[in-house]
Amino acid sequence: MQKILTAISLGAGVQSSTMALMAAKGELSMPDCAIFADTGYEPEHIYSYLKFLTSALPFPVYKVDNGNLRDDMVESVHTGARFASVPFFTKNETTGKVGVLKRQCTYDYKIEPIRIKLRRLCGVEKHKQFPKNSYVEQWIGISTDEADRMKPSRFKYIKNTYPLIDLNMSREDCFSWLEANNYPLPQKSSCLCCPFHSDKHWYDMQKNTPTEFKEAVWIDKKIRSGTKNAKGTLYLHKSCKPLDEINFDETQDQNNTFGNECEGMCGL
Repeated sequence: MQKILTAISLGAGVQSSTMALMAAKGELSMPDCAIFADTGYEPEHIYSYLKFLTSALPFPVYKVDNGNLRDDMVESVHTGARFASVPFFTKNETTGKVGVLKRQCTYDYKIEPIRIKLRRLCGVEKHKQFPKNSYVEQWIGISTDEADRMKPSRFKYIKNTYPLIDLNMSREDCFSWLEANNYPLPQKSSCLCCPFHSDKHWYDMQKNTPTEFKEAVWIDKKIRSGTKNAKGTLYLHKSCKPLDEINFDETQDQNNTFGNECEGMCGL
């Protein structure tokens, strides 16, 4: 098999940023590029760190998208024209049964636009077959404490690799490396209104970025009546309570179900 291209799946969070900067320092082999899939609904600190990475890295950083997740969520409520399949929590108001919608947003807004960009970089036009016995190597920023999130690519011409796993590095090791090399510390990468935020994350948002929390509250209310393709009442929080009625200071639940649902792309 011949490798055509090496690319970092860049989320501008802790792990993927560490990989990119390690490559820039010569501690990992030099990739051809990094690709940031923009959902259009990232917190401001992610866009700020992406700007830093774009200037600091010696290889190109491409930004791609497949629409705007926020706009598509709102559109789903009104017309269902494009259903943004976010894993909102659902509640049957008659039986009280709680469920969760299928998660398709990672594929639609992360995996697919990166895949399309990889093909374009390799000169493979839409609907054309990838060159036989050739592949693209895609670095995924998963550390040892999240090893259960490793998954092979669903596309035979993309090979997912995990440099941090190979180096036996944890998330804390990434912070230590960044500090030792005098780099600014990134924060967790995730969409602003991801239903898999822990209570600690919601609390931090409420306290430290109130404008973003206010936006989350607005979206939470906006989805309440459901969408064209969903039954029941929808919520952003697993308690199926409105965000602005939850005392996160008391709950401080640091656990979430993010790892169980993620396809190895979000939160990196």
